[in-house]
Amino acid sequence: MRLILDTNLLFSSIVKPDGRIADIIMNQGFKLEKIGCYFSHIELFSHKQKLLNISKLSEVELLDVMYLILKQINFVNEVNIPTQFHMQAFQLTKDIDEKDTIFVAMSLFLDCNIWSGDKVLIEGLRRKGFTNIISTNELIEMLNISNI
Repeated sequence: MRLILDTNLLFSSIVKPDGRIADIIMNQGFKLEKIGCYFSHIELFSHKQKLLNISKLSEVELLDVMYLILKQINFVNEVNIPTQFHMQAFQLTKDIDEKDTIFVAMSLFLDCNIWSGDKVLIEGLRRKGFTNIISTNELIEMLNISNI
């Protein structure tokens, strides 16, 4: 299964590297193709101090965890997504959260689901008829995971 990872999942997995989201990202047995965008790098590094404070990790530990998580993800350069997908995605996200436009554009372009922990985004997109989005609980159920 191919999944585009919303940045909030990366935050969660870095802050709690022993948590269920990190377990899913790191577990090769699930056969998930995890896809990200370069914008996520910017978001992560712009909030590095916040990540340090919340995680209680040292800077070296935080960077090690970030490396372990990020190397599990295939990053797609956003410039390769045709404009029509960006425009369609903007129409879907403009009154929810414009920063999520890139994830929706990637989903439309690559024809795969977005995995997100953002309830407002999930519910907002579904109200608009966008169904290529899955929550963590739905993914756990789909993967038939009982011990996470």
